[in-house]
Amino acid sequence: MSPSNTKATVRMVAASFAAGVSAMVMAGLIAPVVVQGGLSVREAMASPVAQRPEIALDVAAVQAQLADAERAMDAARATTADDIRRLQRLSGR
Repeated sequence: MSPSNTKATVRMVAASFAAGVSAMVMAGLIAPVVVQGGLSVREAMASPVAQRPEIALDVAAVQAQLADAERAMDAARATTADDIRRLQRLSGR
């Protein structure tokens, strides 16, 4: 066989192999999804939307809790500020 015939044969075999692999992937991965109905899209579209009860939120109480937490954080920072400064000085920062 001449080099051009060999090259053409190799290309044909490679193309055939790629086509076979593609067909197997289609049959093995995509076909079951199609058979099941596209990942249950039918059921998702048919399910009714349930109305959830509204959750009452006391904004003033949440803001008060945040303010308490901020005061607690400030108090914790104040008690450890000297220690942190000392550590920074000892570490050379």
